[in-house]
Amino acid sequence: MLKFFRNIRKRLLSESKFRNYFLYAIGEIILVVIGILIALSINNWNQNRQNEASEYAYLSDLLKDFEFNLERSDRNITKIQQIIPNLTSLLEQSALESPTMSVDSLNSSFTLINDMPSYNSTDRVYNNLIGSGDFKLISNTGLKNEIGNYYKAVDLIKLVQNTHELELVNSFQPYIIDNLDFQAVTLLRVDDYNIPPAIEEDKILQVLKDRKFRNIITLKLTILTDLLQQNRNLEKINSRIINLINEQIKS
Repeated sequence: MLKFFRNIRKRLLSESKFRNYFLYAIGEIILVVIGILIALSINNWNQNRQNEASEYAYLSDLLKDFEFNLERSDRNITKIQQIIPNLTSLLEQSALESPTMSVDSLNSSFTLINDMPSYNSTDRVYNNLIGSGDFKLISNTGLKNEIGNYYKAVDLIKLVQNTHELELVNSFQPYIIDNLDFQAVTLLRVDDYNIPPAIEEDKILQVLKDRKFRNIITLKLTILTDLLQQNRNLEKINSRIINLINEQIKS
């Protein structure tokens, strides 16, 4: 093909047809430009297909992570909703002249003071997206915004959980050690060993009406209420992200 065009140029020059040669040269340049544009279009089309395939793979994996995160927030909500009534019952018993709950039930309810439902986000795919620079492949702006909202909420719940852990170490456990029978209000299990039963199970009756006892319960309830709110917020965000991912995959 190139030899054919070269022969045309030689013939036009030999015949001194400069005007025709000039028009031919322009036409040849136009053909080259058109060829380049077609090649670029094909290359862009191939790149777009690769990007779409990568986005689909990322979205599929991202969906699994957020479905897992949704299950975790649901479990935490259920757990917290089980703990709160038990601790509230201790405050109610504290206000009575004589407790109506058995010592075992009182100790069992107080055991939940040590319970710390924690939200640990699964970020495997998100970290890959950020680390590789492929987050730009996610074409849905709404989805990107919701993921941003999600990680702001995760940072917030981490602060609440850190507060909970500090109170566990600095307030809850020291109170138990100083005022109660630790074995009676702690689920103590050691594999392959028989741990003797608690000796002073009724110690809880002696502190039931104390202001410090009620304050410890109230502090725990305050943290749990905050955790419940944060987990409910994460549950909503997780659900929205899952819906947006499903819509994007279908489209």
